Amino acid sequence: MQSSHIRSTLSIIATALALTTSAVSAETIRIGGTGNYGPVLPVAAAQELKLFDKLGVTVIFTTFASGAAGMEGLAAKEVDIINFFPPGLALAKRSGVKATVVGAGTLTPRGWHIMAKSDSKLNSVKDLANKKIGTTSAGSTTDFFALWAASQAGGSATRIPVGGPGLIPNMLSGNVDAIVAYPPLSYTLLLSKDGKSLVDFGKEMPINLPDVWVASDAIIEKSPDAVRKALTGIYSAIVYMQANPEWTINFIVKEAKMAKNIATEEYNNTIKGLSSDGTLKEEWVAESLKLAELAGIKNIPPAAQLFTTKFVPVKPITP
Repeated sequence: MQSSHIRSTLSIIATALALTTSAVSAETIRIGGTGNYGPVLPVAAAQELKLFDKLGVTVIFTTFASGAAGMEGLAAKEVDIINFFPPGLALAKRSGVKATVVGAGTLTPRGWHIMAKSDSKLNSVKDLANKKIGTTSAGSTTDFFALWAASQAGGSATRIPVGGPGLIPNMLSGNVDAIVAYPPLSYTLLLSKDGKSLVDFGKEMPINLPDVWVASDAIIEKSPDAVRKALTGIYSAIVYMQANPEWTINFIVKEAKMAKNIATEEYNNTIKGLSSDGTLKEEWVAESLKLAELAGIKNIPPAAQLFTTKFVPVKPITP
């Protein structure tokens, strides 16, 4: 009887120790991004598909209003990995932020447009000189794309940061002449016919990595395996999403609270255009940094110092 009791007690202790050891060894990664932005949705998809669980990593997601806000969160050590883009990272590194690109998102800005009201007298990029262009925030992807559009117009333009939620209202009210619309905002405007495209960045720009995954140098050094697992989960979700359109469209409807026709556009234009393994090339990063040159930013790190290929290409797993 006593022997049985001892065995039972030892079993309970062993179970408790196993649970404790599991909790201590569990790896956690904090990821940040704009929640309803297409290239960021695979994080939520990986959680839905339990890919992170399968890989043994816990992911905590934080929503930011813009990529620039996410970069501030990374600099403040609130998150470990964010979705951003190379010129913004270069600017942050020049200010002392220690972070590195660890994986590609989209190669070209599919679904990104300069848009104006449907009844606007503006009809092409040439009409943007000396106009007011709405962006999300200073130093964001939208800000740099507005600079590029102004350069193509052959003049300058006033960039007005209005925040992501403020882009459409400010355009429709006439507070700005045009906006840099990212997906799914651009799809919403095109399908509703409330807006028209003046510039389709996805067609006009070469490969320039409009979004990438950026990790703090601290997490890369401290927990490289956790970074690798997090990226594997994200890219595995992308592979699954690209191969399963019905599941993906329904997931986007539910997760991003989109109408099905907009979710379908998001799938066809954004999700299908995402890198499926994160491969990075120096010439792509260098092309992206040309946007920083347009902004007159000096003394930024060269492309080769902005990224690492130690985590890519990713070998995806199945749910």
